[in-house]
Amino acid sequence: MMQLRKIKVLTFFFLSFVCSQTTVYGQMISGKIIDAEQLPIDGATIILQAMDSTYIAASISNTDGIFVFNSQQEEYRLIIQHILYETKQMAGKGNDVGTIQLQPKDYALDEIIIKAERPFVKVKNGLLGYNLAVLTQNQLVNNAYEALTKIPGVQEERGILTLAGAGKLTIILNGKPTTMDAGQLETILRNTPVNRVEKVEVMYSAPPEYHVRGAAINVVLKRSNDYSFQGEISADYKNQYFNDGGMNGNFRLSTPKMAFDVMYGVNNVKKMEYIDLDSKHTLKEELHSITQNEQLRSKYWKHDLRAAFEYNFNDKNNINIAYTGSYTPDQYNNSRTSGNYQTGNVDKYIDNQMHNVTLQYHSGFGLEIGGDYTYYTSNNNQCLHTDYQNGNQSSFSMVGGQKIDRYSIYVDGKHSLSKGWNLGYGVSYRFAKDLDFQTYDKVTGDIQTQNTYSNLREQTASFYVSLSKNYATGTSLSVSATGEYYTIGNYHKWAVFPQASLTYFKTPEHLFQLSLSTDKTYPSYWDMQSSVSYLNGYTELWGTPNLKPMTNYNLNGSYIFMKKYIFSLFFTHTSDYFTQAAYQSTDRLALIYKNTNWNYMQLWGANIIVPFKAGNWLDSRFSLVGMQMHQRCDDFFDIPFNRRKWVFSGTLDNTFKVNKNLSFELIGNVQTPVIQGTFDIESIFNLTAGLKWNFANDKLSLSARCNDIFDTGMPATKVRFKGQHLDMNSGFYSRSFTLHFSYCFGGYKKKEIKGIDTSRFRY
Repeated sequence: MMQLRKIKVLTFFFLSFVCSQTTVYGQMISGKIIDAEQLPIDGATIILQAMDSTYIAASISNTDGIFVFNSQQEEYRLIIQHILYETKQMAGKGNDVGTIQLQPKDYALDEIIIKAERPFVKVKNGLLGYNLAVLTQNQLVNNAYEALTKIPGVQEERGILTLAGAGKLTIILNGKPTTMDAGQLETILRNTPVNRVEKVEVMYSAPPEYHVRGAAINVVLKRSNDYSFQGEISADYKNQYFNDGGMNGNFRLSTPKMAFDVMYGVNNVKKMEYIDLDSKHTLKEELHSITQNEQLRSKYWKHDLRAAFEYNFNDKNNINIAYTGSYTPDQYNNSRTSGNYQTGNVDKYIDNQMHNVTLQYHSGFGLEIGGDYTYYTSNNNQCLHTDYQNGNQSSFSMVGGQKIDRYSIYVDGKHSLSKGWNLGYGVSYRFAKDLDFQTYDKVTGDIQTQNTYSNLREQTASFYVSLSKNYATGTSLSVSATGEYYTIGNYHKWAVFPQASLTYFKTPEHLFQLSLSTDKTYPSYWDMQSSVSYLNGYTELWGTPNLKPMTNYNLNGSYIFMKKYIFSLFFTHTSDYFTQAAYQSTDRLALIYKNTNWNYMQLWGANIIVPFKAGNWLDSRFSLVGMQMHQRCDDFFDIPFNRRKWVFSGTLDNTFKVNKNLSFELIGNVQTPVIQGTFDIESIFNLTAGLKWNFANDKLSLSARCNDIFDTGMPATKVRFKGQHLDMNSGFYSRSFTLHFSYCFGGYKKKEIKGIDTSRFRY
């Protein structure tokens, strides 16, 4: 009740402040300039005149197409000019001019009309730049997350964005890395409108000042510099066995000097998974045939809150402070297992909380300073009861938890040198303390339990130096080296990560790019514990105390023709690669899942992207990836492996435009069989269809989508390797139907949101 009263008081003061600004906003004349395709026009000149043609003021439209006059004219005349559009004159009255559409000019030369097509991709300073407004103007996308999946080579795999030909992909907002896990990343980007994004930059080898290594996508958001109050309210409905959904509200109050953002979302999440398992388990030369069906259910409410404040001292100096919170109280997970070996039930109750405070300062003389603090807790209670077919029983109660305190700070600098060279340098430091425990009680039957307690301390210190140069021809070169000292527990490691990128312009139609990057990925804190978790009476999840981080080396070469056709070759080598794999124990009837360091995982192949259009009604893109996978592990229990496999994946993305307000999409994806350690993963096919309808002058939007129409998007897996014999099928209820409704008001422009990384936490 106390928290509720505090929220009501804060809401009252916030609304009072908004209302107090109404008279200030009423003193302005504002509007928006768009083209025939409803896209904003940047750089249009707007002249404000009195009705007797007396000049009053002039303004320039920004990247959103918005212009503002600090004037109080009852009646006036506007003249709108742009070199690519016909000049337009109109009379105005009141403060809100509304949306003004300009008509393009036709440039005729000797009876020849020259028509220009917007480039599919632009390359600047070694970065592949995409204008999402152009790339998705006819696409069925509701937010920035869905728009990112339309970038050539980018795909979504279970809420994680991947880039063809690259290893791990990191998302960066406005030149700074996000520290969110895949779920938080999806939540944040799904609540960012596409028109809030100015551009997207794709890098196969990110420069070190971004404090990420390897492939990255930099999402550059537009900034507001006027007096405004904008917002968006949206609601979602989803059916995937269960019915669930949520609501989200975003609000932004801004002045030329400061801005205040608030985002709150609540989602009712309900999930169901079916897993059919057929295990031919050999124990002491005796074959045991174990079949079982496992039903996994999850139900919980998830709350996300963000409040951010930005203050601009001037055009080049600003400070940002933000609070981000995520709360999942009373999450309930249930696992029911039935079969010819055992019948079991597992109930698990989880309470998660995450709080983060971030502070950043950007100076006008090339210095940036930032830091953050994260506090994360997770408490869980678990009960297991198993009845075996031979009459035995096993059961236990378990109480566990995790508490993490994490601090980080960075300092970056950049200066210009002679002959066009640029020097960059910086340092960063991160400290994390992780407390984990598991305590068992009421243990019965033949089951192995162990109370555990760990206190891990992790430190990472790094520094970098970079050199870059941009030539007048468009060619660019960047090289850097990052030194890092990492320690966790008794593990200490010095490492150097080189980076290089070369972009060569032969002609504007022929462009070549070559990049080299190195990266390191650390395991989650919980994966490094010595504990054992029981998924049911047969399946166990083991920790790996000595699990080492994996190091990735990536080489990528691309040829871009006509700024839209992309052909790439890539090679990726990852030493100490780790992933979870299954093993049928040779000393008891147990299926063990465990993360193990492999010798390496190696990929090499090619990627082709071909966009094409048919008039104004069809916009399509075909993507094809072919590669060879090579996986080797000499220390995987008692069955080392060394396997190779050719894999091909193709996607055809089609958008059919009925008119400017209504469009349909049809997307097909197919992937041939792949391998993962001892697993053989069968081919998959996914067909998705949807529609989107904008109305009420684009203030309201309604979309519907059916994903994985034929329920074939989840592959079946099997193991046939050195006496291991296992079949698993989880391809049930992968089809989903979603509805999305949104309402924008006040010319909504959403501010940058930076998430929090919990990818290495347990729950």
